[in-house]
Amino acid sequence: MTYTKLSKLLPNDELHYIEDDNGSSTEETRKQHTKILNRKPEFILYEYTIDNFDDTRHTLRHNNIKHSVYTDQWDLDYIMI
Repeated sequence: MTYTKLSKLLPNDELHYIEDDNGSSTEETRKQHTKILNRKPEFILYEYTIDNFDDTRHTLRHNNIKHSVYTDQWDLDYIMI
C-alpha cells in the first residue's frame, strides 16, 4: 500500500510515515505489529488526527488493509499499517 493510495482512501485523516513517529509507538510495539501482520509497519495514524476512528477502521477492513491498533502511555489509540 502506498502513501498516495492510503491518503485517497482516508482523505480526512492525517497519515504519517512510521519513521517520522514522534515516540507514541515503541520499538516493542513495532516488533509486535511485525509478528502479528508478518511485515514491518510503514504508516501510523494517531487517534487525535483521525476524523472518525470507527470510520477509518471500517475503511481499512473493507479494503483488506492489514493494520493493528495500540494504545500509548496517554491512553490514546493509534493505528499501524
